[in-house]
Amino acid sequence: MDFSKIIPKIKSSIGFIYVVRGSDIIGTGSGFVFWKKGIFVTCNHVIESSEPIKIFLKFPDLKDPIEATAIIQDKEHDLALLKFTDDKIEPLKKGDESAVKEGIGVLIAGYPLSMTSLTTHYGLLSCVTKDETGIETYLIDGSINPGNSGCPLMNLNGEVIGVVNATRREHSKLLSKVQDMKTGAVSLYGIDLVTIYQALISNLQLGIGYAVPCGYIPNHATK
Repeated sequence: MDFSKIIPKIKSSIGFIYVVRGSDIIGTGSGFVFWKKGIFVTCNHVIESSEPIKIFLKFPDLKDPIEATAIIQDKEHDLALLKFTDDKIEPLKKGDESAVKEGIGVLIAGYPLSMTSLTTHYGLLSCVTKDETGIETYLIDGSINPGNSGCPLMNLNGEVIGVVNATRREHSKLLSKVQDMKTGAVSLYGIDLVTIYQALISNLQLGIGYAVPCGYIPNHATK
């Protein structure tokens, strides 16, 4: 399949997000302009912090990052809306939700593994299900990696049908505990084992990704 005509249409609207606390970057992820100009969608866990932070967005067609502010944080669906000042970047279009069904092809475009270049993957929407809380979830047969959280799940026309969540995976609580472990406690032949475990988890690709339907994205008009 050839998506070379679709990618240029969506590329400028999908941003790399990084969160700064003090002088340190404490988190990165993906997101996209949606609803209208100046409104950015991502996953809430990408920006969530108990301490004061600053949020910056970097877009492919802009030289400098733009500071953003969270205006809606939906912890139940792990979604967030950010507001930023820009009158040039066009929002992505919303896809037809009634056309979403198991077996359709999907596009995933974001910034995995803290890469600063947009990466697009093709996948299959393999299952439409509900989690234990009743939230509808899309299961995707495609490449979903850390850093993809917040990026758009799109139909083959480049229209948004969902939001990808890279932290939703089997044994996610256990893996999160390993990611939060402090380095320097255990080593083998001078190599820190925690660092090795964290690197393995960061590059772990189980072949099944998760996304929530775009119907859960908060409406900017409510804020």
